Amino acid sequence: MTFRQFAFNNVVRNRRMYAAFFLSSTFSVMVFFMYAMFSFHPGIVDGEIHWSAAIGMGVAQYVIYLFAFFFLFYSVSAFLKKREKEFGILTVHGMSQGQRNLLVIMENLIIGSFSIVCGIGLGVVLAKLFFMAAGFLLETESLPFYLPWEAIGWTVGAFLILFLSITVFTLLFMGKTSTLELLKGNQKPKTEPKASVGLSILSAFLIGTGYVLSLTAWGGYVPLLLIPVTAIVITGSYFLFTQLSVSVIRLLKKNRSLYWHRTNLITMSDLAYRMKDNARMFFMVCIVSTVAFCAIGSLVSYADSIKQSALAINPYSFTYTAPKAFAQREEQRAFLEAELRAHDPEYRAEHATIRYQSGQANGEQYAVVKQSDYNRLANAIGWQTVSVSGNETILLHFGWDQNTKEISLPESGLRLQVKEQLFKSVISRPTVNASVMVVADDIYNHLPAKQEREWYGYEVNNWEDTFALSEKLRERFGTSAIDTYDLSSRADSYHPMKQMANTMLFVGLFVGILFFVAAGSFLYFRLYTDLDTDRRQYSAITKIGLTEQELSRIITTQIALLFFVPIVVAMIHSTVAFVALQSMLKLIGVTSVVKPTAIVLACFLAVQVAYFWVIRSRYLRHLKQAIG
Repeated sequence: MTFRQFAFNNVVRNRRMYAAFFLSSTFSVMVFFMYAMFSFHPGIVDGEIHWSAAIGMGVAQYVIYLFAFFFLFYSVSAFLKKREKEFGILTVHGMSQGQRNLLVIMENLIIGSFSIVCGIGLGVVLAKLFFMAAGFLLETESLPFYLPWEAIGWTVGAFLILFLSITVFTLLFMGKTSTLELLKGNQKPKTEPKASVGLSILSAFLIGTGYVLSLTAWGGYVPLLLIPVTAIVITGSYFLFTQLSVSVIRLLKKNRSLYWHRTNLITMSDLAYRMKDNARMFFMVCIVSTVAFCAIGSLVSYADSIKQSALAINPYSFTYTAPKAFAQREEQRAFLEAELRAHDPEYRAEHATIRYQSGQANGEQYAVVKQSDYNRLANAIGWQTVSVSGNETILLHFGWDQNTKEISLPESGLRLQVKEQLFKSVISRPTVNASVMVVADDIYNHLPAKQEREWYGYEVNNWEDTFALSEKLRERFGTSAIDTYDLSSRADSYHPMKQMANTMLFVGLFVGILFFVAAGSFLYFRLYTDLDTDRRQYSAITKIGLTEQELSRIITTQIALLFFVPIVVAMIHSTVAFVALQSMLKLIGVTSVVKPTAIVLACFLAVQVAYFWVIRSRYLRHLKQAIG
């Protein structure tokens, strides 16, 4: 048998242990390759799809590649740690350290090569579905199937370098270990798990502090607190799994009524060791899952609220404004209404006259609308009305200065008291190029009419389909300017926002799923790493009376903790993060993250439950076969 055959046989013999690593690597290669296919597709290169999609795919490739590096580094290191006894035996039979290193490199390249081939093969098979999904989300025609050789070469080269680099880095970290240490492997006696009370308290304090800062942050302060709060919670989470969890188990063991109840003695005696051994893995799964939940939840929330954002930005489907003295105003308005009538014979039109005034304090220009006109416009589309009397005024879309209490209008000799400021207005500032002010009708009638602008709002059915109509109107009217006319369309803002949101969702969804698959791989590998130890342990306990039903209950409890403790902590982290993000996302029109977040978390939890039952059944079968 040649050395290459020996390396290949080693991979085949350890196929159960390498299964999760191989599948996760294959999935990483597949996603990377499909994004590369998308980036190199002529439909992208020739500009048939929005440029942001190509940028998003490129960013996703780098994220996947970076994540794959850390994931593979952890996995390969853990595999080599598991095989210490095997390396010890080979050393006794004369294998040198150089040969051991060469063996590891060959094994990892074999697995890596198979992962690359299978990943590219699956990518080719699923490419058409991938392009159809991209076309659906980006609201364009589905891209035809295309196999760019650049994508294949880029993927093969990138991942071969990745697998080789990871192997070399891992071997450098392994260093020299004595043959005796290698032969002991993972059968070395374990010391009693210990935890620091101080670090346990620090863990609770850090996580609590991070939660309080997140829940009390408002709007624009959320991005400023993002990095420090993330660092605090990550540090607290590390101590949660390495220290606090062990402390809690030790406290539970002191409760005799709980500890001595049925099989809790066996479950809890081993639980502290498992928590200590798996602490780093729990921490990694928790953080990776939190990132996946937050990324996908935020993107789904943003994509789900695009329509509401467009409605907030453009309350009316079409808005046309022009100075009263503009010569082409009636001609343009007649053409606009004729086109709208052809699109929707039942369209609705509203009109208001706006008078301009200059403020005294800072030269601010105000677009003044009377209360009856504003409320009529608001009632027409079901928006909130306003109420002012006397010298009161309401400022709309005024800005961030909420301390303005009084406004002087020297042209009219008026001093108006600011009753309220609203950031949601039927008449948006861009259409009138000034801060909008609502005053009582009698105040409006006393304002000089030397500078007036006519404002027209049109509401149509199926406004999402009016993007082409908007382009046609702009071509017909020519270049707009504030001293001529202004035409705004809800579809103009809706379509770019929706395509951008769907692009980010399309990219983030696959990256998030990749993170979640990797987290499941960590759990799978850790579980099967302990299989030999569990076989010996439960085989001995069965001989003194442990029934098959009790064995199933113990294993189910232990696997459930392994699968759900980091996921539950990640969901709690994500829920707190979404509460903080809610106030920030409102600034870009995202009205609510509750429903999208609940759907995302429920979907991930359902997948985790299904994964748990599959792995539990397989693990119990292997364990019972060994015992029986």
